[in-house]
Amino acid sequence: MGVVEISVREARQSWFRRLDLAFWAIWAIWAALPVVVWLAYLRSTTASASIAASLGPDQVKCAGLVANPLEMSRPGQLLFWTLFALQLSFFAVLIGILHRMVHRFARGRIFASETLQGVWWMGIILVIWPFIDLITSNAVAYALHEIGDVKFFLPSYNVDIGTIAGGMFLMALKFVIEHAILLQSENELTI
Repeated sequence: MGVVEISVREARQSWFRRLDLAFWAIWAIWAALPVVVWLAYLRSTTASASIAASLGPDQVKCAGLVANPLEMSRPGQLLFWTLFALQLSFFAVLIGILHRMVHRFARGRIFASETLQGVWWMGIILVIWPFIDLITSNAVAYALHEIGDVKFFLPSYNVDIGTIAGGMFLMALKFVIEHAILLQSENELTI
């Protein structure tokens, strides 16, 4: 029985080591971030032309409603690209926290206080992010409208409930893991 238990433990550790290596590959992908930013830049700056090409001659005027960051004022461009960077940083922070947790798991530190902190912070970030995103997106859209870079201000009221639920699940999971650590330490004391 002890041999089977050790091999299962080693198999899990091996799996976490492979996952840790995969995260290093993801960080290599994040090193390609300038390419991703450039593609987003091209997509954002050519959206109105792409829409105009797909519309009929009597509808071409509608493509002008889509904002082009290159045609915005300097403050408008600064606001637009700052919002993009903020939204991208959300994913970078989550991947960073998750990578640290997997790195600890690969080293055999599954039930540790650092794991609890990582789970707790991921939960908090997931709970508050939809509200931060909603507020900043509406604030930037309103500011762009006031500056005159966007013709219409259409506030968004969409809050990502799935992300909030995932964050609450992680926050509850923190307490479950904390209880498991307590039970494990009590079990080790009784043996």
